[in-house]
Amino acid sequence: MLASITNHDSMSSVLMPIKSVGVQGDGRTYSYVAGLSCDGPPDWENLIQLAKMIPKICHNINRVVFIFGKPVNEAIQDITPTFLTPNVLGTLRQADHYAQLILKESGFYNKISQMPVILIPVHFDRDPVLRKPSCQRSIVIRTFITNDFMTGVPAIPGKHLPEEVLSEIAKKVKTIPGISRVLYDLTAKPPGTTEWE
Repeated sequence: MLASITNHDSMSSVLMPIKSVGVQGDGRTYSYVAGLSCDGPPDWENLIQLAKMIPKICHNINRVVFIFGKPVNEAIQDITPTFLTPNVLGTLRQADHYAQLILKESGFYNKISQMPVILIPVHFDRDPVLRKPSCQRSIVIRTFITNDFMTGVPAIPGKHLPEEVLSEIAKKVKTIPGISRVLYDLTAKPPGTTEWE
């Protein structure tokens, strides 16, 4: 299955220098986040399949995200120093406001169990040769569908949520000053948790 997906779609992958909380058995674990990106429109069904397979193969990864925009070809070596200042919190609140508003206006707000919006200290698109400091952050959209919050799945664009709605959220959030990229969490629970820590 892996060969058929990767032969069909040209994708890039990157291991991000952050960890997120996950669930393994009755315990919580902290493992890395893998990012997938592609040139052209994403094949969401294939991305969801990869998000199921990657944590099973790479045990130091518990979350897989899709990165909107052009393919990410450079490794990310560092993070943006981030503290809970009024500016940082304001950026997160603005991203959450845009995402929730667009979801409500689409009529799909009640079809999603929860949609946390996460600010991560990752600055993409920096040429490693130039050694520019990391100064921007990125936003992760985490749609979640569940009956009991013990297990659940991400909303699949084109199936649970129109692709146009997700695209509109990503475009609007990207307009916020200081945002490098918008990402979409493809991880089920388990191995990921409902929210990020």
